[in-house]
Amino acid sequence: MYLGNLTTIQAQEEFKKDPIVVIPVGSTEVHGTQSALGTDYRVPDYLAQKIADMEGIIVAPTMPYGVCPYHQSFAGSIDIGFEGLYVVLHSITDSLMRHGARRFVVLNGHGGNTPSIDKAALEVYHKGGLCASIDWWSLVAELDDRFRGGHGDILETSVMMAIEPDSVHLELCRPMDAGRLSEAVSASYIQVVNYRGGKVRLVRDTKENAPAGWFGPFDPKDSTAELGQAALDLAVDYIRGFLGEMKKFECPKI
Repeated sequence: MYLGNLTTIQAQEEFKKDPIVVIPVGSTEVHGTQSALGTDYRVPDYLAQKIADMEGIIVAPTMPYGVCPYHQSFAGSIDIGFEGLYVVLHSITDSLMRHGARRFVVLNGHGGNTPSIDKAALEVYHKGGLCASIDWWSLVAELDDRFRGGHGDILETSVMMAIEPDSVHLELCRPMDAGRLSEAVSASYIQVVNYRGGKVRLVRDTKENAPAGWFGPFDPKDSTAELGQAALDLAVDYIRGFLGEMKKFECPKI
């Protein structure tokens, strides 16, 4: 069920049943020249739709903004900062805990959100609740090597082709053109460089090492809706199973 579709009386009754509140969170940011700015929130929103029919699950409205200061050189990217996202998540969980909720799962669509999510989740724990978070792209890569990917590359582009094909324009794909800082140092990811087989975090604007706005091992020009749907189906099946298990968890006693 969706929180936004309940009346306050209905919500009051549902919170008495110790539900799991699912919070889809993403970002509005560049995903290459070929895929939608809304990729990072559209995917968690889709996943939430696919578990909303489960008993004891309440889906909160999707949060479309996140932490992406390194993408600000690309038009349309919106950054609310670490503290901004933290305040939103703190306010959601704190408000709903006042009404009886104790269990939360954040369906996360953007890696930059993780510190804010972790801070809010630990506060939930210290108030007698539990808050898990699932990064869908990392999850599917762990479960199946076909879905290894980066930022805005074949995985995310394929998933968006499955969810909202009109938002993907493969004809606009550009080469990654990852730069090198020296002969010995090359870009390993958007904020990571490789030196002598080891990885070093080097925080820069995305345009410096991913001028086309995507980074990954596989070119998005080869994306397909079939690959994207397979990844989504795998994620949905896993998330439904985990939610079933989480209902059995004991909440901390305070």
